[in-house]
Amino acid sequence: MSAPAGAGQPPSGWRHRFRAAGRFRAAARALRLVAACYLSALLVVNLSTSSAAGVISRIFPHLGGGSALDQASVAAAWQAVQDNYVIRDVPGSEGTRGAGLGIVQVLHDTYHDRFSAYLTAAEYQQLTSTLGGRREGSIGIAVEARCAGGAICPPGQAPDRAVIEEVLVDQPADRAGVRRGDILVAADGTSLASLGSDEGTRIDRAAAKVRGPVGSPVRLTLERGGTLLTVAVTRQNLSIPSVYTHLFGRVLYMQVTGFDTDTGDLARSRLSAGIAAGATSIILDLRANGGGYVSAAQSLVSEFVAPTSTQKDVVVRRGRLAPGGSPGSAREVVRDPIRPGGVALTEPLVVLVNGDSASAAEITTAALRDYHRATVVGDRTFGKGSVQVDFPLPGGADLHLTVERWYGPGGESIEGSGIAPDHPVSLATPDSRFELDAQSAPAAADAQLQEGMALLAH
Repeated sequence: MSAPAGAGQPPSGWRHRFRAAGRFRAAARALRLVAACYLSALLVVNLSTSSAAGVISRIFPHLGGGSALDQASVAAAWQAVQDNYVIRDVPGSEGTRGAGLGIVQVLHDTYHDRFSAYLTAAEYQQLTSTLGGRREGSIGIAVEARCAGGAICPPGQAPDRAVIEEVLVDQPADRAGVRRGDILVAADGTSLASLGSDEGTRIDRAAAKVRGPVGSPVRLTLERGGTLLTVAVTRQNLSIPSVYTHLFGRVLYMQVTGFDTDTGDLARSRLSAGIAAGATSIILDLRANGGGYVSAAQSLVSEFVAPTSTQKDVVVRRGRLAPGGSPGSAREVVRDPIRPGGVALTEPLVVLVNGDSASAAEITTAALRDYHRATVVGDRTFGKGSVQVDFPLPGGADLHLTVERWYGPGGESIEGSGIAPDHPVSLATPDSRFELDAQSAPAAADAQLQEGMALLAH
């Protein structure tokens, strides 16, 4: 079954951040070149026993002349580097990494593929652990580059503050007293100002200082209301659920932050408990949900939609397309059916989305929309209509490769266009979004949530 998702082009307005721990997928510098969105995957093909050249030939059979790479040319180019480059003794590992990055760039340029990526061993390890809801040696914060006063920078203005814009509830930083909106000034005595020439670089380097051995403390120097304070936080291995619920009267609000291995089971349990407690309608919040496993989206949709003669598939995946990309040219077609036994088949349903709702979150939204099961509220979604598979390489690196495009039950592709909400509603600022998993604005300040509540009240 599935391997982990990977990365895609950042959503519009995606902000430069690191997550020492959080529900979003962490992205290192190379990975961020092609994104920080959390994407779908279904299979791991273990190629670790093959040579790198053999791996590349099998995965990319149509590059170069005929069906195989011109390995002699590749070898000659690398030998020229070894014999003549201005810096001697360039490690072979750098050449291998460069070859992987170069092949992925060809796919980006030739086939407009935003989501295939080459991951280093460290990036791949981080990705797989994150998809399981795990954070090792973390404290539970997200830091974002912002401008004076902690505000999101207007166009054309460079950020100059490292603002803690997310603190996960009941995690080490939250328990230690860190607050959303605090400005990170130093980590373990090292000033962020000394870590680089721009705020994004400084945040990247600070991330390595915030993470560390489990049980060890990290000292954060924070600015809050013009006053400096130091907070000691103990690093822990975090296990973060992907489903949270709260009852607003008889409305069950369910926030799904990712599509992880246990999301389907958690959602079913929380839905059952909420309905048993008296909920008569449901708000499903998929905002800022970058996706995850397709199988988790299949499970979630199946809790709301019963299979019938006209309601069969959650999603249809098509692979091995002709060069033009026509869906009718697919050599492989996979249908992910609706599963019977859903626990919330009749309750009125609203789905909240925004520009950071992607991948499996869009699969879920498309199915609920196409089957007329839910009303969609918020902003247009990101627009990722493809599926990636991870191909582990010798040495621990990984090729995160697009292998399929997916289509909603109505036959549509949302690639590049996203899903337009039935009721477009935007927030005053991203900080106005209500969340259960992190310190946030109150529900009353969240215009999208309030629109959903109003629709269910009618």
